[in-house]
Amino acid sequence: MKKLGTRLAVKAIAFLLALGTGVGGFWATLFILSQWDTLWTGVGYYSSNSCAQYMSNHMVQVEELARLLQYQAWEAPLSYLDQQRLSDLEYALDSERTNFCFTIRRNDTGALVYSNLEDGQTVESSVHTVLRDSIDVTYNDGGERRKDYFVWNGEKQFYLLYVVLDNGTEQLLTPTDAALAAQYGYTFNGNSWDYNQAQDSRLLYMDLAIEYGVAYPLSVHDEFWDSSQDFSEYARYLPALAVLTVVLDVSCVLTCVFLCRVVGRRPGREDIVPSRFDRIPLDLLVLLELWIIILLLTGGDPMAVALNSNGPSTDVVVGLALVSSGVGLCLLSSLLTLMTRIRTKTLWTNTLIWRLIQVLGRAIRNAAHSWPLTGRVIVLFLLYLVGTYLTALTIVLVPVYQGLVLWLLCRWAIQWHRVRQGTDHILGADPSFKIDTRGLYHDLAQHAKQLNDLGGTISQAVDERIRSERFRAELITNVSHDLKTPLTSIINYVDLLKKQPIDNPQVQSYIEVLTRKSQRLKKLTEDLVEASKASTGTLPVHLERLGMVQLVQQALGEFEERFTQSNLAVVTLYPEEDVWIMADGHHLWRVIDNLLSNCNKYALEGTRVYLEITRRDNSAVFAVKNISRQQLNIPPEQLMERFVRGDTSRTTDGSGLGLSIARSLTELQHGQFDLSIDGDLFKATVTFQLAPPPEGEAEPQLPPPA
Repeated sequence: MKKLGTRLAVKAIAFLLALGTGVGGFWATLFILSQWDTLWTGVGYYSSNSCAQYMSNHMVQVEELARLLQYQAWEAPLSYLDQQRLSDLEYALDSERTNFCFTIRRNDTGALVYSNLEDGQTVESSVHTVLRDSIDVTYNDGGERRKDYFVWNGEKQFYLLYVVLDNGTEQLLTPTDAALAAQYGYTFNGNSWDYNQAQDSRLLYMDLAIEYGVAYPLSVHDEFWDSSQDFSEYARYLPALAVLTVVLDVSCVLTCVFLCRVVGRRPGREDIVPSRFDRIPLDLLVLLELWIIILLLTGGDPMAVALNSNGPSTDVVVGLALVSSGVGLCLLSSLLTLMTRIRTKTLWTNTLIWRLIQVLGRAIRNAAHSWPLTGRVIVLFLLYLVGTYLTALTIVLVPVYQGLVLWLLCRWAIQWHRVRQGTDHILGADPSFKIDTRGLYHDLAQHAKQLNDLGGTISQAVDERIRSERFRAELITNVSHDLKTPLTSIINYVDLLKKQPIDNPQVQSYIEVLTRKSQRLKKLTEDLVEASKASTGTLPVHLERLGMVQLVQQALGEFEERFTQSNLAVVTLYPEEDVWIMADGHHLWRVIDNLLSNCNKYALEGTRVYLEITRRDNSAVFAVKNISRQQLNIPPEQLMERFVRGDTSRTTDGSGLGLSIARSLTELQHGQFDLSIDGDLFKATVTFQLAPPPEGEAEPQLPPPA
């Protein structure tokens, strides 16, 4: 179906088929409906619409004949044309020229006034079905009745009646003149007058009864005879025409449905593609097609009159076919373009009215946006007050107006909540999040755009920072690896020199310096590699349940001799029971080792080093405090950067990587590493979550120190 619907030839054939079946089905349906009684009710000719139409035409002539005959009976003067008309009607309604039979009688006495039947014949014996009607005939010899008039009396609150008499004079009648007014057919009903022409003494009045029908059987060759023959002929082929009508109508509907489904389809395209015709503004197109349809119907009106009056002819049939095709073309094209616009969602937007509203709305918005926010709020509040006052005049509009205001406020609140949520995303862990600004009010949309730009800037800065950190880590790793090979050679050659018999003490001192410096350089390269791996998260981590107190005590035993040489006293504050945490034993040992080594290198001689382990909520905190030998005039965050040392003169051993490595290793184990400086007091804290209690398992053994 999709492939078939994209072919232009198929669409053209379907369009012509829909147009042809639509026009043919319209006229066939119209004809079938006009012959409805003939086709479906199965009545005879005398009960058909065709017979009723001709009887109605003849009744008009009979009523006119009755009036002229009554005027003649009243000896009213008839004009020449009225006399000729009376003769023509008597001739046309003669029983030898028409199958229409009738009698005219006085309705009050039943006396015969006129009949077109032979002497001795009655209507009942001459016609198929007798029909009866009555008419009122009046005559006033000049029409003075039309000159009567009423005047309102404001003081007494009723109408005064002015009656025009036969001699042309006027007579004023009031409600007290009821008897006199009754002679002229008027009765007073309280404040106005009712009129009955049968009681007006100025008028001649007669109520006539007419009995009529169509002769049975038909004996005269007239319009009744012809329509009877046509009726018999229609009765034979109307069933087949009815079937054809249904086929045409169904075919038209099916082809229209097919066209509506494939309209706008193009080969190789899945979406609906509007044509140039579909791009015409809808309101302009509707006006144009209405104008064309009106012109076509105006031109077809005389043809329809000729068809009803004289029957079908070649010129009339061709003309009506062209008019019908033009109207059908307009309607079918309108249907298809409406379907295209609905499916492409341009039904309303592709109109001149919409474009005008857009231009006006844009102008109003631009003018309003140029005002300060406070001014706009004041104007909106004043408009709200005006609207409240105007709607208060109509009770029905009050809930509608207030409901609309409430809806607008709720919509603003929902949009503000959306902006707040977007702000939380941006300030949280997702700076690349974008707030959807579609449908937002102007000020909220501007604010959301600024937040989106801010989030983009933050995201870009974070990406740049991550890229810089990664590049620096890769650079350090690569340089460290490149230094390892020559450094290993230097260390090996220094070892060879130390094994050689050298008597010169100065040369031996040089060799000792080379040994010390090469080992320090080796330690520096190893620290660089470890710092790079720790910062990039490439080190493997194996979390297990460890006792922090035992691990610190074991590490302190390693540094006890060095602390003694540095004249440092260690003060420990441990809980009575061990504190169990989830950590990697090897990495945690390196963290503690770095902190204690840092104290040994930079603590002031003769001072104390405090090691404290405490529980805090669900966490275990290990704190190291000492007094610095050098003045600490740098922020704690800077002190944790790589290659930054508390000894600004760099006269002591150390690479400036210990604290950076300790922080990276702590974060790898899901812990927290913090520094604080208060004057010369240096404090480092390492925080880990407490481990859950063991479930019937033995406590894990501490790993050996690295």
